[in-house]
Amino acid sequence: MIIIGIDEAGRGPVLGPMVVCAYAIEKDKEDELKKLGVRDSKELTKNKRAYLKKLLEDLGYVEKLILEAKKINELMNSINLNEIEINAFSEVAKNLIEKLDIKDEEVEVYLDACSTNTKKFEDSFKERIRDIIKERNLNVKIIAEHKADAKYPIVSASSIIAKAERDEIIDNYKKIYGEIGSGYPSDPKTIKFLEDYFKKHKKLPDIARIHWKTCQRVLSKLKQTKLIIE
Repeated sequence: MIIIGIDEAGRGPVLGPMVVCAYAIEKDKEDELKKLGVRDSKELTKNKRAYLKKLLEDLGYVEKLILEAKKINELMNSINLNEIEINAFSEVAKNLIEKLDIKDEEVEVYLDACSTNTKKFEDSFKERIRDIIKERNLNVKIIAEHKADAKYPIVSASSIIAKAERDEIIDNYKKIYGEIGSGYPSDPKTIKFLEDYFKKHKKLPDIARIHWKTCQRVLSKLKQTKLIIE
């Protein structure tokens, strides 16, 4: 039996990408994750995440999707963030199943659900992967829960890889843009970066998610009203 965990990193930040990761392993190797000390990525240091990412990539199978801010901006013109996330979850799941050429097998998929309605999230995910389930004659069990990354090691593993990947991207941004803070809306350094960038360039940076209220407040503060955002 194959088990797959799916999670994201960077859903909430106003800067940078959302990274979605599907991580698969044979069911009988699940204890190996616990031996590695895998747990919720938010409880680990940046260096520990980077260290575990390499070990996990050697142990299991990984499929990642990086949604840059510009892509999120584009998608949010027609769908909301929950829909973006469920679409991304289903995409990495299908890609991983195809990559591993899984057929005629039992598969358990564990999702860290972003929706308040976990059953709806689970049903939406299953609908999006229905074709590949039928095509490959898979017996799929789907478990969608809040804080699944803290409950299930397989989801913790996907969370760690996604977060470590995003850490690397943010570090690269800092080489390009200088100090940008954490990228989260509550970070004063991030807000200052957005304000300073707009004052200098008369636009928001490409790494900014323009539909976020943080961007709206920055623009309002600087008395700019030409950009229509949510």
